[in-house]
Amino acid sequence: MEIREVEKPRPGPGWVLLKVRYSGICGSDVSGFLGLNELRKPPLIMGHEFTGVVEDVGPNVPKDIVGKLFAVNPIVGCGHCRYCKMGLKNLCIERKIIGIDYPGAYAEYVLAPYDNLYPVSDPARGALAEPLATSLRAVRLSGASLGDSVLVLGAGPVGAFAIKLLSASGIRDLAVVEINRNRLEWARKFGATRLIERSSDEVLKEIKELYPEGVDVVIDAVGSEATRRLAINAVRRGGRVVFVGLHDNEVKIPGNVIVRNEIEIKGSFSYTDEDFRRAVNLLEQGLLDPREGWVDVRPLERGQESFEELAGTSTKYIKIMLTPGE
Repeated sequence: MEIREVEKPRPGPGWVLLKVRYSGICGSDVSGFLGLNELRKPPLIMGHEFTGVVEDVGPNVPKDIVGKLFAVNPIVGCGHCRYCKMGLKNLCIERKIIGIDYPGAYAEYVLAPYDNLYPVSDPARGALAEPLATSLRAVRLSGASLGDSVLVLGAGPVGAFAIKLLSASGIRDLAVVEINRNRLEWARKFGATRLIERSSDEVLKEIKELYPEGVDVVIDAVGSEATRRLAINAVRRGGRVVFVGLHDNEVKIPGNVIVRNEIEIKGSFSYTDEDFRRAVNLLEQGLLDPREGWVDVRPLERGQESFEELAGTSTKYIKIMLTPGE
């Protein structure tokens, strides 16, 4: 990755120009950095978890929002397909995403649709709305309820936020698998009750010792072949697995186990507008505090270094945010 000078964008009808405040690094961006994400094709300005202050507006946009701070839902739907009309813009046939199909927020300025803006009071906390919304949808689709045992694979942002949401909803048997000891400790602080730091060939054995019949629900926030296989083998008969991580595309999974154990597998992609709205509300209510030490804010110029760090296994942080500065 490198810093380049590009022309300052201009907003078209229904769009606004924002001066970026904070932009988080997502695991899917790291996959793109490693050449493992089929949607991210260079040259590309990535960055889809962000807040910004409106600097200019295009036609048909109220001018009184200039100077105001917003979090941005980066998913742009067509508005007329069956999925958009169902409120499922994340499944839109012509879905486009800022940071993938449009230039993203690892920049000084970024364009976004006016309809995708959500007012927030804090620029750093607001930049957590996108990953929190992703976790919120995965947790909702998991159907986890009081008394269930839940296993979360991976304690990066989506996994850690899922733990926070599950704990806040009253789940008390909450296990997490994570190879990064720093993130494992943050998962404990977020509400995990069982911490599993093992290599992949030892994890299933420990899970089976803790849960002889398997866990009720598994949320895979990694998305590798190993974690998807682990999720299927760790869940109880008749249990539910939610795949939300996007790492490996083609994987081998134990199909006969799925059939014979009547395991339900659910994909969870991004979020609906309602999920995003709820995530913003939860943040405004103080659900997450990015100043507790699990977020590190860095200048945009440290992007390459930050991506290399997150591609490894020893980062101290759950989330790294980039900022272009003032």
